[in-house]
Amino acid sequence: MRRAQSVRHYARPSLALASDDLGMLREGAESDEDVLRKQLIEKDRECDRLNAVVQALQSQLAQRPPLESVQEIQKEYKNLDLILQGTQRENERCMAELERSKQREKLLERKLCEIAGDNWQSSLDIPPAPASAIALGGRHQRSNTISGSPLHPATTLSGIHGSPSPGGRRSQDTPQSEEREVLSSSQLSRRAQKTDKANQEAAAAQKEALFAHIENVKLLVLGMEQRLQTREGKLTKTIEKAEKESQRFEILRKDVAEIAVDG
Repeated sequence: MRRAQSVRHYARPSLALASDDLGMLREGAESDEDVLRKQLIEKDRECDRLNAVVQALQSQLAQRPPLESVQEIQKEYKNLDLILQGTQRENERCMAELERSKQREKLLERKLCEIAGDNWQSSLDIPPAPASAIALGGRHQRSNTISGSPLHPATTLSGIHGSPSPGGRRSQDTPQSEEREVLSSSQLSRRAQKTDKANQEAAAAQKEALFAHIENVKLLVLGMEQRLQTREGKLTKTIEKAEKESQRFEILRKDVAEIAVDG
């Protein structure tokens, strides 16, 4: 009876307290192998991460075109740029020449209007177009017939009023012919002076255009030099960046190799 009573007074231990005690025992009894195992797991995770980074970099390098193709593309771009600049300069030169020819044509038309009047084409027998060659020939024939017979009116008048002596007719015609010769010589000298002035003005305009073209060429050369300098700077920057990326890749590859050897 005493034994039974003594057993009744002891409480039965709970399972939760037992499990806590076992956990405390396990935590306290953690060995160096467990610590090393945890470190190894962390290193394996780091290795996996670095392998993923290396694979991403390798895929980027594989997608990147080779250096030779990049250089060829750059050379082709430079050649196309030079061709474009040359065509632009040629177009500008052609447009400037066309403008100069138009200005020269207008200047000559103004000078001809000042010299021969508004109807200078008809007075100087200059056809407005090549298709009017037939009309021009007829005009020349009519002008030759008219100018070749200056004595017909005199002869008709003399035939009506009577036939004067040849000496008297010559004495009447010589002052008129002399006056015509003086007028024609003065007109020719004026025309020559005006044409010389027009030629001088055209030469001066041509010189100015030439100087302007030379200045444009200088500006184009300076612009090309500045572009080349900027491109060289960009290329050096890209080369430095590529070298840095390659050095970084080498460092990562060495780290991965060392980690693999340690593992």
